[in-house]
Amino acid sequence: MKIKKLPEEVINKIAAGEIVERPANVLKELIENSLDAGATLIEVYIEKGGKRLISVKDNGEGISGEDIVNAVSRFATSKIRSEEDLFYITTYGFRGEALASISSVSKFRILSRTIDEPIGHELIIEGGKIKSLTEKGSSIGTLVEVRDIFYNVPARAKFLKSERTELVHILDVFTKYVLRHPQKHFKIYIDGKELYNLYPTTLEERLKSIFPQKIINNLTKINYENALGKVEGFISLGNETKKSYLYINGRPVKSALIQKQIKKLIGNSFYLLFIELPPYFVDHNVHPAKLEVKFRKEAPVVNLVKGALEENLNPFKTHTVSFQDTLKQETSVYNLDKKGKFEIIGQVEDTFLIVYYNGELYIIDQHVAHERILYELLLNQYMEKGYIPSQKLIVPVPLKLTPDQLAKLVSFKDRLEKIGYKFDIKEPMVFVQAVPADISISAAEEALKDILETGELYLPVEEIFSMIACKQSITAGDRLNKEKAASLLEMWIKTNNPNLCPHGRPIYYKISLDEIKKAVGRK
Repeated sequence: MKIKKLPEEVINKIAAGEIVERPANVLKELIENSLDAGATLIEVYIEKGGKRLISVKDNGEGISGEDIVNAVSRFATSKIRSEEDLFYITTYGFRGEALASISSVSKFRILSRTIDEPIGHELIIEGGKIKSLTEKGSSIGTLVEVRDIFYNVPARAKFLKSERTELVHILDVFTKYVLRHPQKHFKIYIDGKELYNLYPTTLEERLKSIFPQKIINNLTKINYENALGKVEGFISLGNETKKSYLYINGRPVKSALIQKQIKKLIGNSFYLLFIELPPYFVDHNVHPAKLEVKFRKEAPVVNLVKGALEENLNPFKTHTVSFQDTLKQETSVYNLDKKGKFEIIGQVEDTFLIVYYNGELYIIDQHVAHERILYELLLNQYMEKGYIPSQKLIVPVPLKLTPDQLAKLVSFKDRLEKIGYKFDIKEPMVFVQAVPADISISAAEEALKDILETGELYLPVEEIFSMIACKQSITAGDRLNKEKAASLLEMWIKTNNPNLCPHGRPIYYKISLDEIKKAVGRK
């Protein structure tokens, strides 16, 4: 078969398939172009979930009449000049593909004027073919209209979801950029009605304009820097959400590496994090829509994120805790620093410890706090020694297992024995001859049952330790005297992650006295 060069029209449609999956992708590209043009006001107009219209109007520097056709040509860009520029990218767009791809699968109109021109220029394209280029009156800046997306690629149009679903994706894109640029003025109109009119403000105020009060009430500010880079933003512990936001060098992205580290430290809690790294350290050119990134080295980035969260999320981390030898009648006082004192107020429903520190009340779940302590003790011991010592049982514990459980035990046997379990297998019975040191027989047995009942064919030791810690921990309903409560809190404070249990549940909830005073009308 003879090899032929594809027509430009087909090439653009193929490129569109990589860049434009749905209307939200179009909006992303148009907003980024407006921001790169220095716009301070960006207006978005959406009709029928973007299927009928996606339009962005800005007051940026505009496009000159002589450049307007180049703006919609493939690989025409003002952002890079050489291969080396790919590793020092500071703008959103740089490849020069977006407008060419978008205009090839839509009815496309662009109207723009620069400050040096007395009149603007309008370019109309349908399905990648130029229909007209004329002079037209225009304010300084650019208006782009994308109508009837995929009208000429019906097979692609069939993959679009309902108007409501497409609108959800559009609003997600809009939110990402209004959060990144709170100093800009953004408007968005949905089917002719104004949804948001967001005036320039601070990041915290913009968060308040968009997110529910439960997230705003529990915001913790993140501000951290090391030799590699900087992390800023907010998290809201305990407020689980599918919508969190990660930016690297100003660009909203996905990074499995970073998101895995964040989840390990704060679970599914809300976060809005801006990570700044040297441009050469980040490759944004690994995804057609620039949604994912690759790092020159991964370990330093993980350490940056880990350091930022651990330092900012543990209010006690930087302090040395000294316990008094005797406990006072009502409260136990921990001398921390000049800011205030750490007081155990009491226990509620034999489940929660109430603690006061530095103008805030901490309500601590005793079970999950103890889980975190035991989990880290096991993990640290394993990381240091490479195994967990065993305690031999005087009388082996018999277990009757199903064929499936027995198969899993055989699969996990080496790993389980490395963390302290010892077995004598005599099908269909299994005799537990030893369990991890310092773990009760009943807790070790219950944890083993959970391990064998999982649907997983492979369990990392971290997951096994979390199951053991859960079974060994004090539970809701256990009454703690003040000495035991003090000991628990002392160990909890010293953990690496005092915010979440190993399963990702928040350990505490805090509320400021200012909030309490406001609620009861006290100034």
